[in-house]
Amino acid sequence: MIERHYKTRELAEILGLHPDTIRRAAQRGELESIRIGLDRIYAESAINRWLGTNVDPAVTALNGRRQTRPSSNGREAR
Repeated sequence: MIERHYKTRELAEILGLHPDTIRRAAQRGELESIRIGLDRIYAESAINRWLGTNVDPAVTALNGRRQTRPSSNGREAR
């Protein structure tokens, strides 16, 4: 079966993140991507691995569902 791939803006919109957040994760090697021309695309399996590494186990145990870690930039989420 062929795996679904997403462009940066499409993935950012789906996840509710800024496209630069996605790009930085790819540049750091945290999120696998492929360059095709000027576009960077992300395989669904790579996205799932990346999201799996950003899960806080304590929050999962308390709430019984998956949530990402809070930002480490010192600002509170609004």
